[in-house]
Amino acid sequence: MALVAVLAAACDGGSAPVSAPTAGPAMSSAASTAPTASAGPVYRAQDLELCKRTDVRPLAELSLTVTRTDPKPPLGQPGASCLFEMRTEDGHQANLRVEAATPVSEQEARLLYRATAQVTVMTPAGVITGVGDEAEAFTRRSEPGFKYSEYMVRARTGNLVVKVWLAVGGTSYAATETLASKALTLLKATQAAVPTV
Repeated sequence: MALVAVLAAACDGGSAPVSAPTAGPAMSSAASTAPTASAGPVYRAQDLELCKRTDVRPLAELSLTVTRTDPKPPLGQPGASCLFEMRTEDGHQANLRVEAATPVSEQEARLLYRATAQVTVMTPAGVITGVGDEAEAFTRRSEPGFKYSEYMVRARTGNLVVKVWLAVGGTSYAATETLASKALTLLKATQAAVPTV
């Protein structure tokens, strides 16, 4: 039975599909910002083992096989993440990155959330409601020798920023609606897994 995995990181939208998107140094200026009070809960994702906790069963219909996982944490942010490197049934590349970042304050989480839109080359796909204080999606299609479809969804709730990036290669582009539903399912599961302090 094929295994699959999904959840995202900040996407710089590099043209090569070989590596997952990574966050840039956009938060360096926020490091000295004093924490602000938040009316909601405070989240802490540092101890989450997302490679073990991410249930990739929602990706089963894509027939992906996980070949490698990388638990490298989010760049420059407290939190947890996992990159799942995968292959399709016909041998094409696929990737899933799930990331939960928990900056020390809600203000820093807002800055981190906004930074993604500033550094990605992916195309905005619209606001998503019902999954946080703010949430949106991005898409991209490219042809690095095959048809490569990417979908990223990110959401902020208080000081928690969750991103899921799913990319699938093939002889034809994967349907955006299919990638979107899988990524959104993984986003909600990741949000639910992050404990409060």
